[in-house]
Amino acid sequence: MSDATTATETIPALKERAGVVNALLDGAQIVLVRHPTLDPGTIDGRFVLYPAYSHQAPERYQARYEDYYHQASAKPEAGVPIRAVADVREEFSVPTADLDALARHYVYTPAGLRDKYDPDDELRVLLLRVAELETPRLVEERGSYRGCRAWIGLADDVELDLALTTPILDDATFAERRAAVRDVLE
Repeated sequence: MSDATTATETIPALKERAGVVNALLDGAQIVLVRHPTLDPGTIDGRFVLYPAYSHQAPERYQARYEDYYHQASAKPEAGVPIRAVADVREEFSVPTADLDALARHYVYTPAGLRDKYDPDDELRVLLLRVAELETPRLVEERGSYRGCRAWIGLADDVELDLALTTPILDDATFAERRAAVRDVLE
């Protein structure tokens, strides 16, 4: 997908809990923990982050990050805010026993991650480079966007300029945080 989208292109969007999307936008975390069956295969190209407001649970958040839940506990009536684009820089498979070591890089507690995904063996950790859209959009939630699906294609009438973005973290900060995540996961 090119950075500039037209009204005739479908834009890939990854659905993630709204509190987690807000944490990514604030730079509080640079990883997503996912169940391997939600995102099979390699994730190529940029995608937008689509905040999901259902199935959020305040008890999954670490105490210092509870505000992310409270700020995103209800879907805005005006539409779903599309504010960020991301791409996967690295990917790791993490045994569920190692989630405790990842806790300082994520807003959920290790128990919250286990509760969310009920993993048998391993989880997928995606290290993301997130950028904020210069012109965010409110998107009408359509029936085709609902449900427990990780990926959706935003309708062809949603226009976003994915070329006009600003990275959430500067290069040096991102490199430092990336190295810290690698130290835990490798």
